[in-house]
Amino acid sequence: MSGPIGIDHVTLCVENLAAAEFLFTKILGFEVIWSARDVGTDQSSMDTLVVQRGPVRVAIMQGRDKAIKSQINEFIEQFGAGVQHVALEVDDIDAVCQEWEQHGVKFSGPIKEGRDGFGPLRQRFTYPLFPGSGVFFELTHRRSGQEEAKTFVKGTVESLYKDIERDQLNGVHQTIIDFDREMARNEEWKKAS
Repeated sequence: MSGPIGIDHVTLCVENLAAAEFLFTKILGFEVIWSARDVGTDQSSMDTLVVQRGPVRVAIMQGRDKAIKSQINEFIEQFGAGVQHVALEVDDIDAVCQEWEQHGVKFSGPIKEGRDGFGPLRQRFTYPLFPGSGVFFELTHRRSGQEEAKTFVKGTVESLYKDIERDQLNGVHQTIIDFDREMARNEEWKKAS
């Protein structure tokens, strides 16, 4: 059975990207492996960089308000600066998505595909894990045959950003599962066993 095989990266929302970059590179000893500016849409966007030390990767994002408030700045207003999502590395994103969807998991959009110069990269976001929480999962699939993506792809990051912005504009407030329905179903399964 396919499933998560590790943590690919953790993503932080910050108010000052330069200060976060200083902290991670000058104090904590990480190095910048990827960055992009103004990722998003004409409505809102973000600046982002990814730092790595050994096998540990951290993505850091700062919002850019335009016609609307950036989802990054909205996240910080609601939950404070900090972890927005945890990316789980998977060996077969299609199989994991299918399995999770059979258990009622809701994703904010389809699988995004790109290539970073080393190999293919496939990613997908879930909705937040719990009611009143902004933290969600990302599924990240980096390996295909002998190739393995090592960084990120602006196009897929931008596409993932657009999914969240779409939900933000439409006022979608959803969690990864319908807790009431799934918990009730679980109680029915317990009784039947």
